Amino acid sequence: MSRRLFLITEFYDSSQNTTGYLFSKLYSFLNSQDDIDLTLIAKRDAQITNQPKALYVRGIEFDKKSIVSRASYELFMGLSFLKNCAQHIKKDDIVFTGTTPILLLIIIHLLKKVIGFKWVLLVHDVFPENLVAAKIIKQHNFGYKLLKRVFDNVYASADDIIVIGRDMKNLVYDKTNHNKITVIPSWIDEEDITLQSKSDNSILTDLGWQGDQKVVFQFFGNLGRVQGISNLMKAIKLMKRAEDAQFIFIGDGVYVDELKSLIGESNNQNLIYYGSVSQENKSIGLNACDISIVTLADGMLGLGVPSKAYYSMAADKLIFTIMDKNSETYQMVEENNIGWVVESSNIEEIAKMLDKAVSDIRTQKYNSPRKTLIDKFSSEVAMNNILDIIRTL
Repeated sequence: MSRRLFLITEFYDSSQNTTGYLFSKLYSFLNSQDDIDLTLIAKRDAQITNQPKALYVRGIEFDKKSIVSRASYELFMGLSFLKNCAQHIKKDDIVFTGTTPILLLIIIHLLKKVIGFKWVLLVHDVFPENLVAAKIIKQHNFGYKLLKRVFDNVYASADDIIVIGRDMKNLVYDKTNHNKITVIPSWIDEEDITLQSKSDNSILTDLGWQGDQKVVFQFFGNLGRVQGISNLMKAIKLMKRAEDAQFIFIGDGVYVDELKSLIGESNNQNLIYYGSVSQENKSIGLNACDISIVTLADGMLGLGVPSKAYYSMAADKLIFTIMDKNSETYQMVEENNIGWVVESSNIEEIAKMLDKAVSDIRTQKYNSPRKTLIDKFSSEVAMNNILDIIRTL
């Protein structure tokens, strides 16, 4: 007899964003298991083909730069998910969710008490601690303390917790004192990212950079509050070998306008904001460099693991990591010799390491990031680990 499993997510298709990519892979894998009766509950997207066995809730548009607009969206989405969850989930079912929309967690927490189902929580964001890191709220604020108390209890009520990094496991354990926390890195299928030489890359061709001998650094992905981009920009100014390097920023987010302003002020022709690329052109974007920059701002330890690192590994790009030395990505890059690591708090050290990377990439030997991904962080291993957790319930 198959066990009923509800996969509940805001995004569910690889064309939407990284969360959609991860959940689409997970949905396909779980849906192929004979002992699982899977139902998807997700936010409807008119641009995407519906899954045959799914329950959809209506979404609304919101302004990412407005905290009020975002809060209104979270409230609307939470209430929308509540109706479907309360109507369809029964006692002894298994529920699998991520951490967005954030109000969904409270809903699942309360429904679990009433209905009695099992809950597996996949943590990509630790709330509300991430609000402090993003400088949206202060740690000593009464509102923050109240939110933390509520969400500590919410996270702790899951039967199993999956986190995507060792540093996150430590933080979530301190938050919940939970004895069933498993580290499973983000699952990227290397076959979804094609390899391409710099000379064949259309983005570098557009920029006239494909024939240059300069080392191309790239920041790819969300340009947000917690990426620590301002320190990177300051460090670039201090480089001694800046003339041998080029920097391209690809993505979107609340920091775009400030980034454009900083690039304009620098008057550096080797510093470019390219814009965003579609999910279909992700491979082209990821291949538009020699070195991928992966950053997190101070205060982000345990709060997130940038999935862009794994995407860049799939493109076989060396990783330049700027973040706390105890973070998952810093340790992964250092342990596997697939790039350079430096802490985010010291701008002069970041500049020195950028200079070192310019020199080292021509003279030092590094392991293949793509092979490291395949050997140690394959999607197949991640999926089977998740399946084992579900089956134990």
